[in-house]
Amino acid sequence: MRRQRSKSPKKSRVRNLLPFLSRFCVRILFFTGTVLFAQEPKNVVPKNSKEEPLVKRPITSEGGIVVQGKRDQRDREIFKTPGSISRFNDQDIQDTGISRTNDIDKQVPNFAIIDSGSRNFTYFNIRGMRSIAFSEPAVGMIVDGVPLADNVALNTELFGLDSIEVHRGSQATVFGKNFQGGVVEIKTKKPNNLPQGRFTADLGNYNKREFSFFYNTPIVKDKLYIGVSGKSTERDGYLNNITGFNYPNNLLSDIPIEFYATHPDGRSGKAGRFRIFWTPNENLEIDLQASAESFNDGSLNIVNYLGSKSERLKSVYKGCAVSPENCDENIRIFINRSNGARKVYWDYEGTSNVTGNTYSSNISYKLPSAVFRTVSSLRKMAIDPLTVDSDFTKNAQSKGEYVEHTTTQTHEATIESTDKKDPLQFKLGTFFYHRISDSTNTREYLKNTYTYRTFSGLYAPTRQTHHARIEDQTISLFTHNSYTFLEKFTITLGSRIETQKIKLDHSQDATGFLPNNPYGDIRILSPEYRRDDSYQYNVSRLIFDYKPNDSFMIFIGLSRGYKNAGYSTVVNQSSQADFKPEINDTIEAGIKSEYFKRTLGLNFTHFYTETQDFQVVRAISIAQSVNLNAERVTIRGAEIEAYAKPWKPLRLGFSAGYTEGIFNKFYDRILDKDFDGKQVHFIPKYDIVSYLQFRSNWGLFFRWEFQAVGKMFFAADNTIYSSPYAVTNLKAGYEGETVSAYIYCNNVYDKYYFTSYLDGTFQAVPGAPRTYGFIINYKI
Repeated sequence: MRRQRSKSPKKSRVRNLLPFLSRFCVRILFFTGTVLFAQEPKNVVPKNSKEEPLVKRPITSEGGIVVQGKRDQRDREIFKTPGSISRFNDQDIQDTGISRTNDIDKQVPNFAIIDSGSRNFTYFNIRGMRSIAFSEPAVGMIVDGVPLADNVALNTELFGLDSIEVHRGSQATVFGKNFQGGVVEIKTKKPNNLPQGRFTADLGNYNKREFSFFYNTPIVKDKLYIGVSGKSTERDGYLNNITGFNYPNNLLSDIPIEFYATHPDGRSGKAGRFRIFWTPNENLEIDLQASAESFNDGSLNIVNYLGSKSERLKSVYKGCAVSPENCDENIRIFINRSNGARKVYWDYEGTSNVTGNTYSSNISYKLPSAVFRTVSSLRKMAIDPLTVDSDFTKNAQSKGEYVEHTTTQTHEATIESTDKKDPLQFKLGTFFYHRISDSTNTREYLKNTYTYRTFSGLYAPTRQTHHARIEDQTISLFTHNSYTFLEKFTITLGSRIETQKIKLDHSQDATGFLPNNPYGDIRILSPEYRRDDSYQYNVSRLIFDYKPNDSFMIFIGLSRGYKNAGYSTVVNQSSQADFKPEINDTIEAGIKSEYFKRTLGLNFTHFYTETQDFQVVRAISIAQSVNLNAERVTIRGAEIEAYAKPWKPLRLGFSAGYTEGIFNKFYDRILDKDFDGKQVHFIPKYDIVSYLQFRSNWGLFFRWEFQAVGKMFFAADNTIYSSPYAVTNLKAGYEGETVSAYIYCNNVYDKYYFTSYLDGTFQAVPGAPRTYGFIINYKI
């Protein structure tokens, strides 16, 4: 799997079978090319012809009110695909209130989004396969065929959407960019011969003001189309930045006087997209897009204690171990403020400025029995700057700043079968990925107590800075093929070969003041070092499914996935910078079923995963962190999705996921401790979504939603965790042919819960409080 990789004497049957499948699937590459051009040309109905319009309009009642329409063709394709996939069409997206990526996980089983307190660093988690700091995303997002793999893209605003699909499990053989845990595939509204558009306004508490629109129109009928869309969003912060007498340096006997002066975690941003869609003839489609986003947010949405009262003191002691000079003060804060909610302290102000620009081309050409497609993209992303208060006190002691500039290029070329009735379905592709990232991670120490001890001779303020540059380049060949025999049995084989080359340049220094040198002095803490490594991956996939009729499927699959190797950018020793690739072998089995003319549906999948070199982040000190590799991890679980439509206007839905991860073998070299048998952190034990939705022919709409999340550990020793919680959401309104209006309330009972924890600190990320507002949609 990797350069000079040692082989474990104890290998599972899963791992023994997969290399054979890889060699077998590589031979499929040559077979598919032969089959492609050997078939007879078939008459293809142009997309823009009168016989088959590009977009099917929603079904309306006699009064013109939009009602839930028939299932589209893509729903049928997903039902026939042997895998666990959740899909939301345009109407579903509006009904559930998905307006940004962080809303998707609330509707999907075994999908969790770990929010670090800033939209700059957000991590997707499917079935325990998760991203962490410094690593490649385990779960990626693909928008109109373009893979977006940076943390900013994974926590962005959504607008002008046509559909969202969440694919669970390794997608290494299906999509161009490898994502071991799954893919969130997003498609926006494609322009066509029918002018269409929508304007949406969302006004709510916390001074929320959100406006979005999209408009598509033809320029030359059947030939040239354009689309424009955009969004503007702004709200006040959820945190209370407290001022008052004797706060927070009060004695245990003091009674504090508190004033809520500011809300430092306010959010604002703008995003837009321009699209040209050109069909010069019936076989060729050219889709060009340019998008931009800019967010100007405040400080991190973090507080200095955890929700579990019995475990808060342990977290404080952990914070004391990292930052002993603040220990006494932190304990006083803990004792006097352990019952506070969303409170931070006087100097807790920050900034989070982000820009992202993406340019892409998606070109497809129809061959006699296949389609050839190329997708290229260029993305420039900048975090400049992210500033963080680090001590939660009115007397500033430590502050941080992070700046990153990243340029990513991707090129994908695929050839894929198009006739869904043909027993042989094939896909063959190549993918090239090149990313260059320059970052500086700075911590400023504003008190001499810490400065004296760490940087001998320097006086505060002292700035300690990590400079890092990473260049990551991969090239891969992948294929995904299936063959149906006896009209009921299908076998699917996939394979992927990838080569990765990655480089790191790093240095660390401190800039401070000397008594006899008012211009300051620079101390080299870590001389510049370079790492240059290469890896090769060869993974495969085998699926067998049985479809006795159009309403039932049973499948079983075996797959190998991986997450690329990488480097920690804030460590001053070359030997500690690199971390190994993460390899996982999964077996899954499931059923998909529909009953009573699709008025009742039930999907169930069970999975078991063995993971080697599972990536874990660990703080070395207040200024350094590394990624470690846990030798062996086992993850198991299941997900279920069900719906019922007992009456045409009424729909009931239920979904649930369960995931359990265990460290079979994990020696933490930083803490010099074994965590064998401990549960893997940042994996919710379970998640549940149930809803009741009513939509009448005369325009009334109502939706009740219940969401529950189980216990989630925040540390490998399982001493810090978030307790289970549940929230209730309500939405009601009136829908007309042109104008629709709704009122909503999320987290009705204002449940206080936590979504994440910052390793090596005593800081946690609280979830959103009760929010309510008014939405109006106007169809253009």
